[in-house]
Amino acid sequence: MRFRTALLLLPILLVACSTHKFVAATHPNGKPEVVLYLKGEGDDAQKVMEKVYYPNGQLEYVGRFENGVEHGDWYYYYENGTKKYKEVWENGLENGVHLDYSPDGQVYRELHYEKGKLIKEVDRSQH
Repeated sequence: MRFRTALLLLPILLVACSTHKFVAATHPNGKPEVVLYLKGEGDDAQKVMEKVYYPNGQLEYVGRFENGVEHGDWYYYYENGTKKYKEVWENGLENGVHLDYSPDGQVYRELHYEKGKLIKEVDRSQH
């Protein structure tokens, strides 16, 4: 009997945990500009990821949220799709090594953060 009850609850749990996509803004050409991924419904919905796009449809950046603040790796791109920046967030604070990329894809700078404070900058550009 307990197993059957668990099976009946499974679809309810899956629906409650599902993430849904919401286009928050579009470019004048009709393509999505800001896309939010939300978990939960109505007033209880929480943003878990955000994607922003250039007018040509190329991804400009993507980042995740946990408990309403930035958390995890955030990636930014040039309009041609080449990686531009990589940031690391922990509970809404910059933490870890951020990388800045030149348009040719080479890392030219490292920014080292600890709990929101810049502690070290390393210039890796070719002189």
